[in-house]
Amino acid sequence: MKKYRIRPLLLTWIEIDMSAFTYRFNYGKTIRVPFYCWYIEGADKHILVDTGADARTATEFRGFPAQDVASFEDALGNIGLKPGDIDLVIHTHLHWDHCANTSKCRNAKLIATHDELTFALSPHPIMASGYKKDLFKNLDFMLVKGEYEVAPGIELIPAPGHTPGTQAVSINTEQGKAIITGFCSIKENFEPPEGIREIMPVIAPGIHLDAVEAFNSTLRIKGLADILIPIHDPSFVGVDSIP
Repeated sequence: MKKYRIRPLLLTWIEIDMSAFTYRFNYGKTIRVPFYCWYIEGADKHILVDTGADARTATEFRGFPAQDVASFEDALGNIGLKPGDIDLVIHTHLHWDHCANTSKCRNAKLIATHDELTFALSPHPIMASGYKKDLFKNLDFMLVKGEYEVAPGIELIPAPGHTPGTQAVSINTEQGKAIITGFCSIKENFEPPEGIREIMPVIAPGIHLDAVEAFNSTLRIKGLADILIPIHDPSFVGVDSIP
């Protein structure tokens, strides 16, 4: 089977309460988390997972203190690409911080799940602040449902709970299966501290529509991955390639 590498492309830092990631834990602890997009290297086409967001959107739309690191165009330029070169964008979900630059990929096929787009266009009020519909309402998506093979060794895995249609992205590498979690998470979701892990092997994402589904998806993805890529974890900042 074909083997790939993942290139983390850092766009922005935001400051946020850690409990937004670790449900019922770490209230009042402010952390800095990155917004990435992820380029899959080694495919026959130029494939991007999510498109991130900039500091202005983070601050104006959601009020988060934020700092830009690189524009979408510059981040792609660092690996020799332009937005128009992208052939395929896989959306893990359609929260604003994962699709703010998608419209710039004017030549790309766009993938999202049917459940995600349906919900995102008319979200329940409890989740509405996570969606900025102007970012995606006029885009043409190829909608998928359930497990879906994008290319040999690149598979989409349903991971609901954070949102109804969240999907993880499994990528075959020389060191096994690397999984971009899809749901907004950091390493602490998968590595609870001593005293907690005896009760819960994972911690559900703090932002979720269904806490039980979110917990179950976190546990499932942890069990499937040889290389786990929590989608907002700062450990990938400065990393050129995974693996």
